[in-house]
Amino acid sequence: MKPLKLTMQAFGSYGRQTVIDFRKTNQNLFLITGDTGSGKTTIFDAIVFALYGEASSSANKKDGVELQSQFAEPEVEPFVELEFLEGMASDARKYVVRRTPRHVRPLRRGKGSTEEKESVVLILPDGTEYPRKETDKKLEEIIGLTKSQFMQVAMIAQGEFMELLRARSDDKKIIFRKLFHTEIYEAIVKELAQRRKEKQGEISQIKTKCQTEIAHVKVPEGVTDEEDVPQLQALKERISLSEHLSVTDMEAFMEVLERLCHRLKEACDQAQEVYTTARKDALAKRDAYSEAGELEKRFDEMKQAEEELKICEQQAEEMTKNRRLALQIKDAWDIYAVWERYSDAKKSLEDTRNGLIRQQEAFPELKKIYEAATVKEKEEKKLWDEQVAAYAKVSERAQKALDVFKEIRKAEKDVKEKAKWLDTATGKEAAAAQALADLEKKEQEQRKTAEELGDVPVRKEQWNTRSHQAVEIKKDIQALQKAEEEVERQRQTAHQACKSFQTASEIYERENQNYETMRRLFLNAQAGLIAKEQLEEGKPCPVCGSIHHPHPCELKEEHKELSREKLDTLAEQVSRLRTDQEKASSEAKAANALLEEKTQKQEKDLEKLERKMKEWLPAMPEVFSLKTAGEKLTAWDEELRDEKERITRDIKRLKETQDFLQGVEEKKQRLKQEGEEARKATSDAQADFSASQSRLYSLQESKDYPTEGAARDALEKAKKLKDDQEARYQAILQAKTEAEKEKTAAETKISQYQSEIPGKEEEMERRRVVYQQTAAEKKLTGEQWKGLTDIYDRKKADDLQNRIHKYETQKAAARRAFETATAAIDGRLCPMMEELEQAKIKAERQMETAQGTWQALQEEHRTDSDVLNSLKPIMVERRKVMEMYQRLDHLYNVLAGNVSGSRMDMETFVQRYYLERILVAANRRFQEMSAGQFELRMCDMERAGKGKNRGLDLMVYSAVTGKEREVRTLSGGESFMAALSLALGMADQIQESAASVSLDVMFIDEGFGSLDDHSRDKAIKVLQDMASGSKMIGIISHVTELKQEIEDQLIVQKDKNGSHIEWQIS
Repeated sequence: MKPLKLTMQAFGSYGRQTVIDFRKTNQNLFLITGDTGSGKTTIFDAIVFALYGEASSSANKKDGVELQSQFAEPEVEPFVELEFLEGMASDARKYVVRRTPRHVRPLRRGKGSTEEKESVVLILPDGTEYPRKETDKKLEEIIGLTKSQFMQVAMIAQGEFMELLRARSDDKKIIFRKLFHTEIYEAIVKELAQRRKEKQGEISQIKTKCQTEIAHVKVPEGVTDEEDVPQLQALKERISLSEHLSVTDMEAFMEVLERLCHRLKEACDQAQEVYTTARKDALAKRDAYSEAGELEKRFDEMKQAEEELKICEQQAEEMTKNRRLALQIKDAWDIYAVWERYSDAKKSLEDTRNGLIRQQEAFPELKKIYEAATVKEKEEKKLWDEQVAAYAKVSERAQKALDVFKEIRKAEKDVKEKAKWLDTATGKEAAAAQALADLEKKEQEQRKTAEELGDVPVRKEQWNTRSHQAVEIKKDIQALQKAEEEVERQRQTAHQACKSFQTASEIYERENQNYETMRRLFLNAQAGLIAKEQLEEGKPCPVCGSIHHPHPCELKEEHKELSREKLDTLAEQVSRLRTDQEKASSEAKAANALLEEKTQKQEKDLEKLERKMKEWLPAMPEVFSLKTAGEKLTAWDEELRDEKERITRDIKRLKETQDFLQGVEEKKQRLKQEGEEARKATSDAQADFSASQSRLYSLQESKDYPTEGAARDALEKAKKLKDDQEARYQAILQAKTEAEKEKTAAETKISQYQSEIPGKEEEMERRRVVYQQTAAEKKLTGEQWKGLTDIYDRKKADDLQNRIHKYETQKAAARRAFETATAAIDGRLCPMMEELEQAKIKAERQMETAQGTWQALQEEHRTDSDVLNSLKPIMVERRKVMEMYQRLDHLYNVLAGNVSGSRMDMETFVQRYYLERILVAANRRFQEMSAGQFELRMCDMERAGKGKNRGLDLMVYSAVTGKEREVRTLSGGESFMAALSLALGMADQIQESAASVSLDVMFIDEGFGSLDDHSRDKAIKVLQDMASGSKMIGIISHVTELKQEIEDQLIVQKDKNGSHIEWQIS
């Protein structure tokens, strides 16, 4: 990347449009000079803003409205336009990027202001404009560097490149992580920490489970050995209070607990036998006590029956008297009933005679009242008829007046409605005119929208192309995922084959060695065996000639079975094992060859996928993997979905706009016709309103009463006179009717009483005769039966009968109970209940005690056995978890730098590789600038991990003293040279790491003022050497001496109109 031309307008301190053409320089090294605050660094900011949308400085970030110039009018649009080349000189391609920051502008209509969003336009080498949404990603793809990398390589900001030199290792690690993408090593350590933490949690859970289970253990006294109880209690307490679970304590606890469970089982069996015996004895004692209780009840029943029979004998005479009194009381009340009917008949006759006398005395007065009421009724009837006629006349005149008032109300209502219709018609006429105006305005807006959405079909085609490519890439990723699974399966197969080969080799080597050992022993013992078989006492030895053989060859016990047959069998077995080994070797070799083939194919397909994705997805990471490809594809799919939704909405809007414009002329004609109809309706409504007003005036002239209320008052007064007279007439008429009713009733009662008296006299006589006959039959005089009814009520006879019946029933029941109890006792003696009860209670207590002991032992055995059975799998699980935790803990501590004396983590170790390469390039410059006096070095490995992580700390080696020292001890000028060298070395490494980067530009902002003349000359010489090729280097500085050493200069000045530039070319 090499800038050709930079254009700024209303940006920073540049108010007017300013063009900087970098092609005017004769040399690749030039100076940007000017007073402090004149706008030198703003050129730096403009280039970075054009490419990345942010200013250069990370310490003083500026974007948006902050970049809008105060030296330009508000309506002037701020922008930065950068024209640059990308690629090698022979194949360089020219790009133009124009970026407008977020800024405030005045409203085009009216007063006030509005904020415009940031926008960017990228013109490709073929002259086409790149889609705006993806421009930032495309620019990063073209440059090949992120902003942070670009600031380290091409735009070294004022003071910021000193930070890396003096930064601590931890700070450098963050910077290098962004530059060289070493975050995967940090992720590995974090993943190990997470897994280690999870295992710690599992260990804690297992400890809690063990402590919970152990808390349930019960230790009964007298069941286990005396030494087991304190040991178990001590172990239980120690484990429960311990923060870390001791395996030794747990194993000892489980061993003692297992002995306890065994002894508890034996004690349970013994306790169960004792309980069974006690239960049988208690049941027998309970049955004996129950039988004795029943016998005692029979004796009590016999005694009670005897007492009840004695009482009945004492009540016999009283019951006889009660029977006679009950019969007399019943006869007396029968006579009373007949006498009562006779008395009722006598009283009824007397009441009828008295009523006849009263009615005969009252009848003359009733007749007189009736005749007077008849005369009065005729007089009031005449007056009422007169009032009715007067009311009819007033009613007719008043009703006519009310009808007129009703018509007036209708006319008034009609006038109001006509006025409302007139207002409505007038409003419709105005609404029709407004609707026509709104339609014409909407037509203009829709035509503008149709023009803005004219590129939607093209965008749709472009989206179809990208969507098709996304589908193809997705298929490629899925195919690679399957290939990856096949490679993994093949890797497992190859691993298993290698493992089988290794196993076969080990077996073969072991058996072959065994065979060779046996063969050697057999050969060594062969001579002894032959001699032993042939030697006989008195015959000479074939070897030494002796005829005495006191110590013939004795084979060892383990060699006595040696034989040629056994050795041949071992040889055949070893031969088979060698064949198996060779076969396993061939299979392992074939499996590894197939694995290599599949791996190579997968890598080629992955590279092909990477090229394809970088073609369509520019912002791909430098480290490409199938996972990142899937993530990028997912993000791209989301972008395509979002873009499809926008295109769909735009197509819908375009279709709606086109549909609207297609029928707009027809709508305009219809609205014009509606307006004409509204004007006609307004004219008709005006005519109807005038007619309604004329009729209202006519009705108001024809009224008989001044108001409707006066007419109603007249009618109401006439009606009241008529109603009052009618009420008086009705009252007289009612009085006449009542008098007539009373007279007629008196006549009726006199006739009724006269006809009833003879019959009632006969009935009274008949009932008197019946009463006398009944008294004679019952043989009771009037005085006797009346005396009995006065003393006793009618229920007394029934009560006496009930007492007699109860007495007889009780006597019979007592006799039966006595006979039954006597038969049940059958001559037996009364039992001793207290002795039997004490025996029963004692047996039951013994049974309960035995049962409690058995159940307690049973519960303790079940609890302790459950604990033991629960602890066994927990301890197995703990062993597995601890093994995994120890591996993870060791690995994490080593890779995270948590080991004493080795505090450097894995990511720092990897980054030292990059730092070492950076220092190689940096020291070439630093040694030249310092005349060979200084060299930058990393902190050595021995000191890098002691105390804290110092793996990326920098030291400076002095050739003068031959010693290393901290970089912080360098002077200001020495620090600048070291920092500049480090920045240049880092630029070399970043450009080397990003193979596609072609960066032919570098700007250095200030710092030269701290150098002496000699050092400055050396630094300038290094930069001139770098600029001897195609690389363009710009130094931003106000140091006077640089103006003499660098001939090509861009002079920046600032006045009341802002900053201005001027080239001074050698």
